[in-house]
Amino acid sequence: MNESFQNVVLPKGKLSNQVKEVIKHAILEGEFKPGDKLPPETQLVNQLKVSKVTIREALHEMESEGLIEKRRGIYGGSFVAQPGSNKIGQVMNNFYQFGGLTPEEMVQFRQILEPELVAIAVEHRTKQDLEAMKINIQEVEEAINKGKPDQAKGIHFHCLIANACHNRLTSAIMSALVKVFLEILSKVPMTLEDARGDLEYNKKFYEFMLNGKKQEARQLMITHFKTLTEIIERNKKEEVINIHDL
Repeated sequence: MNESFQNVVLPKGKLSNQVKEVIKHAILEGEFKPGDKLPPETQLVNQLKVSKVTIREALHEMESEGLIEKRRGIYGGSFVAQPGSNKIGQVMNNFYQFGGLTPEEMVQFRQILEPELVAIAVEHRTKQDLEAMKINIQEVEEAINKGKPDQAKGIHFHCLIANACHNRLTSAIMSALVKVFLEILSKVPMTLEDARGDLEYNKKFYEFMLNGKKQEARQLMITHFKTLTEIIERNKKEEVINIHDL
């Protein structure tokens, strides 16, 4: 039997929050690692001396925060979640879907972040990073030539730039941003002309990466977001026109 919570004194505050803090502390202290199964609810009830309702409420809150994940079945239970961009992405997507975050705010945030990010990537990129970018460009170009632009693969190039910084937090944030941005772009029809224009930007980014042109890459990213803003604004005007035609 796991004795992790035996004789634990709960901190002050709402009971479910107290339980949550105790479990989080055990995870931070290394008593439970990502992928480990937490003790069953009945055991937590006995060890922490609270009701099953309180335990379930605490675990539900931890699941909502992405700290644990619930699994069903005979080998199911509550497991410590593996940290990663998926959790950041879920929070950010919820902010966009339910928190009123606008496409303009998303673009503005990326305008602040990515010019410096691409400059760092120029300094730290490896041969493997460049190869991944080259393959992405080839695959995107093939899709465009077939008349079926791959929006997801095209925007994934920005994740490859982030990965070239070789900073896990940078990669996680960009991966999360891209997932939300794909949601935004799904409402903005991309023409073949838009896709070709985006591809040309990626080709230039690759060229600057290859040749170590840091300032040029930074300036290109600033210009790139001006173009993206124009596409979103164009779509908003088209939506207004369509509404007036009804």
